[in-house]
Amino acid sequence: MLPSNCHYTETILPTPAENLALDESLLYQINEQDSAGCLRIWEVDQYTVILGSSNQVAANVNLSACRQDQIPILRRCTGGGTVLLGPGCFIYSLFLRITADQHLIGIEATTREILEQICVSLNKRKPNPKIEVQGISDLTVQGQKFSGNSQRWLTTTLLHHGTILYDFDLDRIPRYLISPEREPEYRSGRDHLEFVINYPHSLPELKEAFIETWNATAPEPELPLDKINQLVVEKYATEKWNLRR
Repeated sequence: MLPSNCHYTETILPTPAENLALDESLLYQINEQDSAGCLRIWEVDQYTVILGSSNQVAANVNLSACRQDQIPILRRCTGGGTVLLGPGCFIYSLFLRITADQHLIGIEATTREILEQICVSLNKRKPNPKIEVQGISDLTVQGQKFSGNSQRWLTTTLLHHGTILYDFDLDRIPRYLISPEREPEYRSGRDHLEFVINYPHSLPELKEAFIETWNATAPEPELPLDKINQLVVEKYATEKWNLRR
């Protein structure tokens, strides 16, 4: 499902809430305008817990530690599990047109197709140890996870959220996240520090790989600033949304 041409942006807004709102706003804009897809690469400079859209706070987050250390707890519009973002975590937001074939094969198979293309690109640059897709939406090296992924579909456009830990302070993960409410079979009950690993590629190398994989050479699309501000005020900056479960 390689696009012939894809827009590219590295725009990072000041707060995690604004960055989540930007992704949802772009999803709606691309879907409504029937425009080309887009690759967005970004990173946050403050540690932030991000819940999947249906995750339960109490089943995934150490609330007392987050409050003590003033770690924001937000909720994204895509599914998947709860993650800790921060320096050394490469984040990509991929907006792709949904074809008739994707509608037929569904979210799980489409997720795997996207991840397999990323594996090919990264393994070409660093063949050993080999990257594999495990579980529904994880990228792993020798059975240890360094990338989690999730999606949301509209009528003609999907948003694929992904993270790659490349130089992350892994010790922070068990402080702010408890064992997840759902875990893939291959995890086999391992705790966070046994299960998660950094993938030691540099940030420029990761950017290059993703730009090449998704033919992201078209200029940045016009950003829907009014919609972003609206979503922050009405959704992403509210406990009603972030702590709703």
